[in-house]
Amino acid sequence: MIDLKYLFVCIPLVLCYDAGTNVQLWTCDGGPRQQWVMDSQSQEIKLKSDGSCLDISNWSKDNGANIYIWGCHPDDQPQNQQCIPLQWSYNSTTYTITSKLNDKCVDGSAYGTSDGTNIQQWECTGADNQKWMYNSTDGTFHYGMDPTKCMDAGSSVTPCQGASVEKLPFCDTTLDVAVRAKDLISRLQLSEKISQLATGSAGVVRLSVPPYQWWSEALHGVAGSPAVRFNGQIPNATSFPQVINLGATFDMPLIYEMGKVISTEARAMYNQGQAGLSFFAPNINLFRDPRWSRGQETPGEDPYLISQYVINFAHGMQAIDANKFMKTVVTCKHFAAYDLENWNGTDRVHFNAIVSDQDLVETYLPAFEACVREGNAGSIMCSYNAVNGVPSCANSFLQNTIVREQWGFEGYIVSDCGAIGTIINTHHYTSNPADTVAAGLHGGCDLDCGSYYPQHAQEAIDNKTITEADIDVALTRLFTYRLRLGLFDPANDTSYHSLSPADVNTADSQNLALKLAQESIVLLQNNKSVLPLDPKLSVAVLGPNSDATTTMQGNYYVKGTAPFLISPIDGIKSMASNVTTAKGCDVKCTDDSGFKEAVTAAQNAQAVIVVVGLDQSQESEGHDRNDISLPGKQEDFLMAIRSATKNPMIVVVMSGGPVDISWAKTKADAVLWCGYPGQSGGKAISQVIYGDVNPSGRLPYTIYPKDYVNQISFFDMGMRSKPGRTYKFYTGDAVYPFGYGLSYTTFNFSWSEWEKLPKFQMLDELSSVQYQVSVTNTGSRSGAIAVLAYMTYSDVNAPMKQLFGFQRVELNPKENTTIFFDAGVETFMTVDKGGNKVLKPGSYTVKIEDLSHTITLV
Repeated sequence: MIDLKYLFVCIPLVLCYDAGTNVQLWTCDGGPRQQWVMDSQSQEIKLKSDGSCLDISNWSKDNGANIYIWGCHPDDQPQNQQCIPLQWSYNSTTYTITSKLNDKCVDGSAYGTSDGTNIQQWECTGADNQKWMYNSTDGTFHYGMDPTKCMDAGSSVTPCQGASVEKLPFCDTTLDVAVRAKDLISRLQLSEKISQLATGSAGVVRLSVPPYQWWSEALHGVAGSPAVRFNGQIPNATSFPQVINLGATFDMPLIYEMGKVISTEARAMYNQGQAGLSFFAPNINLFRDPRWSRGQETPGEDPYLISQYVINFAHGMQAIDANKFMKTVVTCKHFAAYDLENWNGTDRVHFNAIVSDQDLVETYLPAFEACVREGNAGSIMCSYNAVNGVPSCANSFLQNTIVREQWGFEGYIVSDCGAIGTIINTHHYTSNPADTVAAGLHGGCDLDCGSYYPQHAQEAIDNKTITEADIDVALTRLFTYRLRLGLFDPANDTSYHSLSPADVNTADSQNLALKLAQESIVLLQNNKSVLPLDPKLSVAVLGPNSDATTTMQGNYYVKGTAPFLISPIDGIKSMASNVTTAKGCDVKCTDDSGFKEAVTAAQNAQAVIVVVGLDQSQESEGHDRNDISLPGKQEDFLMAIRSATKNPMIVVVMSGGPVDISWAKTKADAVLWCGYPGQSGGKAISQVIYGDVNPSGRLPYTIYPKDYVNQISFFDMGMRSKPGRTYKFYTGDAVYPFGYGLSYTTFNFSWSEWEKLPKFQMLDELSSVQYQVSVTNTGSRSGAIAVLAYMTYSDVNAPMKQLFGFQRVELNPKENTTIFFDAGVETFMTVDKGGNKVLKPGSYTVKIEDLSHTITLV
């Protein structure tokens, strides 16, 4: 995704009387959305109709930033309670409206002077397009270049209401969605059709078609985005753990429950005019290289794990109600082979991913296929990068041949924001705008998160590089999903219309966020069973992330979310009575002047908990890592603490991506990986440390030694390139391997019905083999374990092993249960160099924890 400053966006028309509505130019009719009140004391320009204020989108200070209507409330910038983004001074001498935030002027020129035109802020030049004549009698602002146009906060059109439209077929709720969509599109003029090709889709007043903003975010909770705004009138959404943590749970039923909660909160916010219903989530790119900063947004490095995640997330988010309306729409991103931000001078909008057919089918496509075939996702996002020389958003082979023809995808494809423009501007795949629009539409991309399609589609029509029928194809997919969401039906026809602020961040939602955090924490080391820690011991809580709150949410979270963010220090103080604290240094840890205080605290405590790791200054969108060690002098800090005390030392690693913690593995008494555990992360960490919760997380990726980054280029997309990528191909010694995780109890595994497992099988008779495994908790504590099932094949070109199943079980001491794994024909297939899935003769070994069974296929 890119910054909001590159886009103009509109809020759905059904939200038009609520905060967040876009400001436009419109023919002056004196309507309530054109009438403004000038508040001389606060310098706010307010709408008469609802008291909303003229505002700046995303608090941007940049030229071209969009302007909104927003509730008159304190914004969420630090130490600012004076609504600065809402303060506009009208100069009656120059007739300009100037922002107190940045001395920018309200400008109406960027997109012409036609009805519905968006308004931006721009450098104050005194040009006519910045002059506004204020009429204090009717409260309207007339546009300097065209006095027949007024500054307007959006149309009051309600879909399918009014005698002129309510009897038309597209408003007939008894008709099939496909029929309704076709009828609506047939009634649109060409210019109106073009206006629907951007995520900020314009309204069509004459047909009572509301504008719609397709861009909402919900990576691990409903998050700020063009269609999602928070104004204090509704609770902030639940901030679940970052997605890399969710992968570490291996608990897909809980992922489904989380999807249900997020979509419930989304609908509740939509009903209050504060969210859209189409979400740019989940991120299901494989975590190929430890340097990739956005790996934190994914479930991990294994295609099967990611596939199971997307299936369950999508089902939870897109639940169909009794009237067959979708709850929300998910967008599986970023298609395809996207996993680089900016490394060695090449960024994601210039990167050409060279991918073999074998790696494409075996590694980069499976999660997206699961998204389509089993997840039934309504949308896919094409990525910034090119794949084998073709920009992803123009790649007809990937988007049309594979996704639509082979997988049967019937939804819409949206570009990553600004990615249509990269087809010509960074990939230089086309040479003019008309060909660029054609490359995108013909390549399968229906919706532009940006403005390239609306700005250049008419030129493409005129040049005959596209036809109106090409646009109709895209619009059919888009309006189908607006109809499936119920956006052209009476609100009370859906079972979701009654959801309200009371359904956001409920006690149950908070408990689910805590449970997911608990299950995601991975115990990597526990020498001499030092954990659980005795709460009677005095403890020093140290380290750069010891007081982390916002950091625990990773990225794509609701800014300022959850007044109950619980830091590690807060969590530990709730469990232990004698706690001292000292950070030692910040995450960058270039200044060691705080080491002394932390060392003193360690010397005076009976146990030490040191929280180290990363934050968004180290790994963030647009910024990859070069080094996978702990940043700065963090390792020196650990060494100083270890030298100061022989008492138990527990190291907690807070990070999205893997960090080489070889030193801690050697010197610390216990090591925990907690990822970015979300709003209740500190509570979950303390509960694990003190034994209220028995850890059960398993690593969702390989933790490599730091020299790994010197052994293979980030640009190399080959999974088998030496020394290999992910647990499937890495031939070196991992610091900790994928799937690793300890418990405070012990488990025993044995085969059930061993005698029925075949030793030989004819290739043409193979259907499936069922493995029954008896699991017993042999320890003295209740505990849970995610049991992982792998397949290995004797062929030299096959992965060393690959996950084909997992199941999480919770058992009391001495309790036993039997779980089942089905190894179907697909499990025994391998992908050859041509990208074909084949079944070959040879030895196949199933490994489930410490059990193994070999079948020879002949």
